Amino acid sequence: MNTPQQQIDSIQNRKGLLWFFLIMVLAAELICNAWIRSESNQAMIMIAKTESRIRNLTDYRQALGMEIERLKSEARITHIARTQLGLAPDIFNQTIYLPKGTN
Repeated sequence: MNTPQQQIDSIQNRKGLLWFFLIMVLAAELICNAWIRSESNQAMIMIAKTESRIRNLTDYRQALGMEIERLKSEARITHIARTQLGLAPDIFNQTIYLPKGTN
């Protein structure tokens, strides 16, 4: 049988193991908590960067849309046709008379 001293030693060993496991569990929890916080911070930073990029691309798309409308304007196309291509002014409202006997 166990002597009283051996029983005391075994109880102290169990207490020591319990404290060791408790400390290990707390350390693991702290490590997990730190990892989760750092990952969530990284995710928030990536979300902010993505939102900023989306805003920039939206602004760029809007600017491109305005540029397309400017380039498609009828006044600009008419000006280019008259100055660079040498086309005559609007002749659809003019009456053109052809001489007789040209058939």
